[in-house]
Amino acid sequence: MNRRLSYSAVCILFTASLQAVAEPGLYQASSPDHRTAMLELYTSEGCSSCPPADQWLAGLKDIDGIVPLAFHVTYWDTIGWTDPFADQRYDDRQRAIGRQNSSRSIYTPQFVLNGKDYRNYGRFAKDVAKVINQPAPVDLRLSASLGAEHADVTLSTNIEKSPVKDVALYFAVYENNLASQVSDGENQGRNLHHDFVVRQLYGPFIQSQPKNQDSFSQKLMLEKNWKREDLNLAVFAQNPHSGEILQAVKLALAP
Repeated sequence: MNRRLSYSAVCILFTASLQAVAEPGLYQASSPDHRTAMLELYTSEGCSSCPPADQWLAGLKDIDGIVPLAFHVTYWDTIGWTDPFADQRYDDRQRAIGRQNSSRSIYTPQFVLNGKDYRNYGRFAKDVAKVINQPAPVDLRLSASLGAEHADVTLSTNIEKSPVKDVALYFAVYENNLASQVSDGENQGRNLHHDFVVRQLYGPFIQSQPKNQDSFSQKLMLEKNWKREDLNLAVFAQNPHSGEILQAVKLALAP
């Protein structure tokens, strides 16, 4: 990182997404009336510049109004260390963002704020405030129950106010409190800690106007080695043409 990231200036009053237990084992969340700021980090355990970005992202854990997600990419895996959290699909997502932003190259660590390449770290609080001061064009309502091998999720949507006819919906299962002892590559000898690590990404599921309201269910498969107490779900609505995040909501899958 060629700039030191600081989140101490994030002192905005956020309106939290509503989350409650409807009955034992069933969890619910609703997106707020304002837009939510979704911050994506593209990172790799093979990149020596990435640990400070990972650490900074972890500092957003207790801040409402932001949905952070860490996508681990694979293109550093060829220099000695294979990132256990990396997936080729996240490489593809980052490249798609690059094309939508007319970027000449992709890199790590890269932050993306609501679909746009983001480097103005000193303005982070102001830029997040700018996002959440806008009315939400999409409404997302979630309910989920966690089983031994899967989570059953029901999503209800309203895209009536969406600026685009077609809306892409994604489900991201992510895990906190992960660690790796790296034995090769640029971070050899380091014990790396991660939060918001995307373990599985489902989508896009396209919803089109004039069908403004919809409700559907999705079964999310959970690997045995994923810690159930640290699993969470983020659902986000995206403009499939520009990559702009229209709305996002997060939900813990365990108490």
